[in-house]
Amino acid sequence: MAKKDVSPNMRAILVDWLVKVAEEYKLHSDTLHLSISYIDRFLSMNDLNRKKLQLLGVSSMLIALKYEKINHPPVDEFCYVTDNAYTKKEVVKMEADILKHLKFEVGGPTIMTFLGYYFTVVALEDYQIPNLKLEFLGYYLAELSLLENDCVILLLALVAASVVFLSRFTIQPKLHPWSSALQDFSSYKPADLKECVPIIHDLQLSKRRGPLVASRNKYKQHEFKCISTLASPQEIPNSFFEDVKDS
Repeated sequence: MAKKDVSPNMRAILVDWLVKVAEEYKLHSDTLHLSISYIDRFLSMNDLNRKKLQLLGVSSMLIALKYEKINHPPVDEFCYVTDNAYTKKEVVKMEADILKHLKFEVGGPTIMTFLGYYFTVVALEDYQIPNLKLEFLGYYLAELSLLENDCVILLLALVAASVVFLSRFTIQPKLHPWSSALQDFSSYKPADLKECVPIIHDLQLSKRRGPLVASRNKYKQHEFKCISTLASPQEIPNSFFEDVKDS
């Protein structure tokens, strides 16, 4: 993307805006993640004029809503949220272009898919962690990861594993955030997460994409237990990226 008209920073701004759109229309997190996946797949195959980036965003969200068979706002509403920068005809045409380039392959997993698997493993372990709080924190960090181009190039399962690692570290910073059960289930050792975890940690600490606060504001709400206000230690001990000792 760095060589194209659309820069990683422009993409991040689009993602931040789509978080606001998704919240305004009370869309599920899965819909947001699916929308971003269409955007990234399309951009990986096409040189897009930056003036059409927002058009790509709303059209991708429309496809995600249709794929999930959710009663979606009319196309006119998607024009409205862009301040009518695009016509209904342009949205529909972009929708068709996206589907064509994706070869109508609009299914597939997202980070949220893998998070669901990993949280099931965590729930079976007796760490006395408040699971709902942990899950909300995971959803928040997963959403933050969508902002960063460095996460896009990594496997979804690895990003999800890194989110679980960082979520557990944030809630219980003195305990090793990984376990043999998670390692066996995910096939990832702590060392495998050493590249991704710091990226998401920097996002959490606002060291990356600091001005983009849509997800932060969203998860400040009481319905998400104000999870984005939860402080995380500034440093993650290197020892936590060593092999787990438990059995």
